[in-house]
Amino acid sequence: MSSDTSKLGECEFHLISEMNSQLIVHHPYRSLTDIQAQFSLTPDEMSTAWSVVNDHYFTDLPLLHPPHVIAITAVFFAIVFKPNPGTTQSQSMHNAMQQLNAKTGSTAAAQPRVQNLLNWLAESAISIEAVVDCTQELISLYQVWDGYNEKTCKEQVTRFVKARGLDK
Repeated sequence: MSSDTSKLGECEFHLISEMNSQLIVHHPYRSLTDIQAQFSLTPDEMSTAWSVVNDHYFTDLPLLHPPHVIAITAVFFAIVFKPNPGTTQSQSMHNAMQQLNAKTGSTAAAQPRVQNLLNWLAESAISIEAVVDCTQELISLYQVWDGYNEKTCKEQVTRFVKARGLDK
């Protein structure tokens, strides 16, 4: 088997051509910047929303939902799971997952902003079911990341390889 990537690219192009379709994935960054002013996002909230958009590429969401739905979901995360000063994005999402698991919700100060977002969603033509689906998928992703331990994973892979005799 050849490792020539140009041949692989040629095969992919031929496959897409034969299927009479295009594989174009639009990104939600433009939608996010367009709605930033609508919800008066602070720089920290915009940073959190941007990180959520970056993270969504680790899921199937770009293939399942339009970019504006992903952007709204990112805004929802940014408003509900507001980052604390002095924490990194991963620490912020970890804290958000703890809040979610403890069912404490967001702070009282964020409630009017969440309500404004929900009112806006209710009046818009955006599918609330799609936003909920995106939210659930991202929460699942963050839960997996929260429970990930690189050392344990490496140990399990090593045990599997040795048990199957694949290390020879």
